[in-house]
Amino acid sequence: MWIWVILLDSFFPRKKDKSVHWLFVVIGFLAISVFSVLIGSGFGYTLKMLFEVTLYTTLCAILYQSRWDRRLFVVVTCYAVLYSVSYWTNAICILLLHLTYEEYVWNIPLYSSVFLSRALMLIVLAVMVRKYHPPLSVDTQARAWVPLSVVFPLSTLLIIWQIYTFPNEQQIWQICLLILDVVDVVALLLLDHLEQSAVNREKLVAAAERARVQDENIQALSQAYAGQRKMTHDYRAQLSTLSELLEDGDLENAKAYLSEMRTRQSERVLLVNTHNAAIDAVLNQKGYAGRRQGIDMRFRVNDLSGLKLPRVDVTIVLANLIDNAMDACIQMPETKRWVSVQILYGHKMLSISIVNPSRPVQIIGGQIATTKPDPLLHGFGLRNVEDILEKYHAEYTFSFEDGRFIFTADWPDTP
Repeated sequence: MWIWVILLDSFFPRKKDKSVHWLFVVIGFLAISVFSVLIGSGFGYTLKMLFEVTLYTTLCAILYQSRWDRRLFVVVTCYAVLYSVSYWTNAICILLLHLTYEEYVWNIPLYSSVFLSRALMLIVLAVMVRKYHPPLSVDTQARAWVPLSVVFPLSTLLIIWQIYTFPNEQQIWQICLLILDVVDVVALLLLDHLEQSAVNREKLVAAAERARVQDENIQALSQAYAGQRKMTHDYRAQLSTLSELLEDGDLENAKAYLSEMRTRQSERVLLVNTHNAAIDAVLNQKGYAGRRQGIDMRFRVNDLSGLKLPRVDVTIVLANLIDNAMDACIQMPETKRWVSVQILYGHKMLSISIVNPSRPVQIIGGQIATTKPDPLLHGFGLRNVEDILEKYHAEYTFSFEDGRFIFTADWPDTP
């Protein structure tokens, strides 16, 4: 049982903290032990095998994060390898010492020594696996190799079933199982390599998406700064001209000039003013971009000057969410293109709510199912948002209701 814990720790990240994890381990293994003893072989070895594999898979699902196919593959492979090692160590001892199976089992000192030596060897091997194979964190996204990763454990269980069904041909089937154990281990490591490569590729794409959004934010800040400098320069020149007209007593031209000044300034006024320069730059950039695309951009904000959250993370979250909302609106008829953005700060909490009309969206396992040609290259905007919000332990939800996509988040204001 200790070997099982070490091996599962080698392949999966834990769900629970340390104390809760070990509490579940103790309860789970007590249940497995009791039921295995109660069932024994009275109902047949096949039922015993299936029952034990089911219990270990259930315990793995409770304690560790993983996809179902990978979980099944690891559990069945560990079960088969441990079974083969037990059989072959006993068989070799019987062969070398020229004993019958009954003589070997009832030789208590010999049997106990072999049992403890085998357990110690397996623990050492399991610790080495744990050292050189860190657990791989995988999401629930289906991979192309999922059917392949299911074929191997099912074939392994079939061979074990053959061993129980044809005891007279046990040695032949044990050799087959030993060969399949090697194939399973190699296939498991290869699939883990593929999984790691896919995860790394997704991280690179996500990083590129963050860089793109951050570049847009920097450009928005630069444009806002350049616009502010131009407005300041123009304002000084306009004041000088207006002063000259008033000094000359030309009131009619002064009124006309002042009216023209008001018109120009109203065109330059900010759509959104939160008193936070970075957030203002992003929101106004998105606001004007949405208007150019025929989207009715609706903002509700308050004073965000006291926000202590890192501006980079906040702007990435807001830019990604608004971009997603605008992308969804573009696919709608012009009369139904609108985005409602609400960003309110109070009681050391940033509340975000973004609502937009959308075509039907499927949310499976907490992920949005994309209909784009290459799913691997899409969906990283929302994934970036989730990564950042989870880093700050923010609570967030997203749903599709009555033709609208709704995203809400409560983000604690922690530096």
